[in-house]
Amino acid sequence: MDLSDSVISDDYFFIFGFSALLSRELIDENFYIVDVETTSYAQVIDSVCQGRKIFAFISNDVDYYALQHLENVTLIDRRSPVKEVLSCLLVNNSRFNYHVKYKLSARENEVLTCMQQGLDTQQIGERLGMNMKTFYAHRTRMINKLQISNRITLYKNIARHRAIS
Repeated sequence: MDLSDSVISDDYFFIFGFSALLSRELIDENFYIVDVETTSYAQVIDSVCQGRKIFAFISNDVDYYALQHLENVTLIDRRSPVKEVLSCLLVNNSRFNYHVKYKLSARENEVLTCMQQGLDTQQIGERLGMNMKTFYAHRTRMINKLQISNRITLYKNIARHRAIS
């Protein structure tokens, strides 16, 4: 089978599945399919620069908040059934796009943005005009809303995106 060069993933079964599902020509001429879970944030950004429509498969809300600002990128839940994925790819049906489970408040979003920029706790407090206790409260609520097990996992997910951006 001729595998598409426009399916970007470190997971061979992901690449093979899309190459079997859609023809190489259809994929390569129209869009990039990126598995965010197994590839780097840089590969997603590089794909954006190519000018084709990008379908990024994500599995958590942290990836959503890291990539939501990118233009020409459609975020799809990695756990979606094949029928829904095809509908999103071929018909551009937005109801199958990734939807966050719990939306972050504007202030929590500001805190997350600062964390993604690599600011430490004190710098975030100074920039946003909050004390440490308030920062910790926002971080705890983010961990709960993003359904992450602990703060270390939160920082690992943030670092995965920040290391390349």
